[in-house]
Amino acid sequence: MTKDEIVDSLYQTGLHEGDVVLVHSAMRTMGHIRGGADTVVKAFIEVLGDRGTLVVPTFTFAHETEKDPIIDPINDFSEMGAITESARNHPQARRSVAFRHSFAAIGRYAEVITKVDPALSVFDLRSTFGVMLSLDTQVMMIGLTYASCTSFHFAEWLSQVPYRQVIDLTVKVRRANGRIVQQAMIDYQPYSYSGTQRPDFNRLGKMLEDQRRVTISSIGNAVARRVGIRDLISLAQFEAEKDYDVFRTEEGAASGTTQLASGKTVVSPLMTDGAGRPDHYEWSVLDVAELSITSSSSRSRP
Repeated sequence: MTKDEIVDSLYQTGLHEGDVVLVHSAMRTMGHIRGGADTVVKAFIEVLGDRGTLVVPTFTFAHETEKDPIIDPINDFSEMGAITESARNHPQARRSVAFRHSFAAIGRYAEVITKVDPALSVFDLRSTFGVMLSLDTQVMMIGLTYASCTSFHFAEWLSQVPYRQVIDLTVKVRRANGRIVQQAMIDYQPYSYSGTQRPDFNRLGKMLEDQRRVTISSIGNAVARRVGIRDLISLAQFEAEKDYDVFRTEEGAASGTTQLASGKTVVSPLMTDGAGRPDHYEWSVLDVAELSITSSSSRSRP
């Protein structure tokens, strides 16, 4: 794919000039891209224009296993894929300071989205997600299901689900001038759970799709889903009032997450994050045979 082809595909997702968009992506699902991840970032910037803003997660789970972690916003690489790392390294990018959940942003609202108090949780209404909610951000998943959409953790935070907890931390942060300072931070983690329920953001995602709040298209071989963060949060809070387990599988349910009607869901081979934890991820594609990496445990549905 060329930049112009990606630009055309982004317009097909419903993006417009001036939009703020949070992008979760798996570049391998798109197919071969001339110029790699940099081409994708340039395509987004062209579509969004001077008044728009591109936001990507630049999470660093590696700090979780370090005895005395030093958060280094300038040098910590993103563990969220090639597109996010390309955006992080863009000369106009700004990056927030966070223990795990940092974000990089390029464009009009980059400063206000990333220049937040690092003592607050990223999910706090006064922090990054609160700012994105106020800006009516569009959330886009490229080649991924809702399982990789961090906005659902924001919904859990706002819904005050009882199975997650706030953890107070004191860590070190390396400032731009090289000086290292102590910084209070907050992490948001699940309690240990002995039952059979597991995260299933596809459950609420399917509800959004059934209500036609999601625009579904494709970019190359990747299925692209776009939903407004206000629609996501509104439905999540409504459903969580009735049953806070709407974010999880039902107790005793068969393994696996809720199946989505569009595209084919592929379970990745076993991978590890920066903390060394093994996991499988869900990719969403048009044609499984076009993926460069598949798994014998893949499941698909047209």
